Amino acid sequence: MQFVRFNVMGLIRICLAGIGWADDGGTTNDEKIDHDTARAVLANAKIDIAKAIETAQAEIPTGKPIYASAAKGSKSLRFDVFLWVGDSVTEVKVDAINGTVEETEGNEDDEVENLEVAKKVLTEATKVLAKFKTSFTQAIVTAKGEVEGGRPFKVWTDIKAQGLIGLLRRPIIWVEFLEGDDVAKVGIDARHGWAVFVERRLEIEEEND
Repeated sequence: MQFVRFNVMGLIRICLAGIGWADDGGTTNDEKIDHDTARAVLANAKIDIAKAIETAQAEIPTGKPIYASAAKGSKSLRFDVFLWVGDSVTEVKVDAINGTVEETEGNEDDEVENLEVAKKVLTEATKVLAKFKTSFTQAIVTAKGEVEGGRPFKVWTDIKAQGLIGLLRRPIIWVEFLEGDDVAKVGIDARHGWAVFVERRLEIEEEND
């Protein structure tokens, strides 16, 4: 799923819920598009997503990454990195071939359908980010140790409920990989830096009769 403009549901997914897999264990159409895009980008990329995040942060030094993903434009292959800057989100598009910044879009408030609701979501995201002791790049390194040979294409923040009634919340950095025919997802505890979740899925193409 490519995030070019922000709406309320997009902000909720990026900042709080992450991009989860289908509950029934199948691959949704949006996920298939994500994975096909990732394969196209990673097959030609000269930089990886960690370098793209580093480049985006160099472009916006005060920004904290909350989401990054392989993406395709009409004429480009890139990594899109979303940074939490002050009280808004800035998107930095990094060319996957030459590693340069294609475009930066900030202060997208006029694109938010329900600004007040979105602000509440982003305020909650700020509280979570303040607890993070692990950077996105550190999380990628740790996650790679769990997925040998995997190629990361998406990283995002999430909150996992803990405890019997879910009152305790653990900030997680998710890293998603292509691993041969598999797609793997590793959750890194953002406060302690260790891997706490590893999920894999084999993608099987179904032929229509």
